[in-house]
Amino acid sequence: MQSKSTSVQSFCADQFILIIFEKNCVMLFPILIFILFFGFVVLVFWQKSDSIKKLNRQLLESKVIITKELKDIRCFCFATGKRNHDFRFNKADVYILEDALFIFGYSEFQNLKWYKCLVILTHREDIYKEQFPTAQIPKLYKLNLHSFNQDVFIEFQTTPGIYSNIEIRLENLSLEDKQLIKI
Repeated sequence: MQSKSTSVQSFCADQFILIIFEKNCVMLFPILIFILFFGFVVLVFWQKSDSIKKLNRQLLESKVIITKELKDIRCFCFATGKRNHDFRFNKADVYILEDALFIFGYSEFQNLKWYKCLVILTHREDIYKEQFPTAQIPKLYKLNLHSFNQDVFIEFQTTPGIYSNIEIRLENLSLEDKQLIKI
């Protein structure tokens, strides 16, 4: 008699565990989907940031003479027209060359730099486009080295056919740094 009751009890316990597992699976499925989606988004951003870091290393290892290197410059970006997520950054690493200005825009999360884009401002587009094919090399529309609050104001269009105006304000550059910018 006792063996029947233990087998019935174990059968009931197995059914009970199975019922609880089925109900929790229904609850775990959306959480699992959310985690997978979030992981995919982080992977995409990580790959984009890594490709910009490679361009940064390529610039530092090239034979190009860097006049001045400015790290962690606060900046403000404003885009009108076509939506472009590459220009949503609030800090930049700026490299001043004798004939170009390299702006590596990024956003910080915790202590990580999530690079968004590389903007090269120059009149020698053909040379830099060959060395940095994935970089943005727009036509410079306006450059004001002595803008409001002593910021450097840069305005350019990303694509000539579609109206997309980008404004970048580099904050707190010294007068010495501003004099080095010759585009």
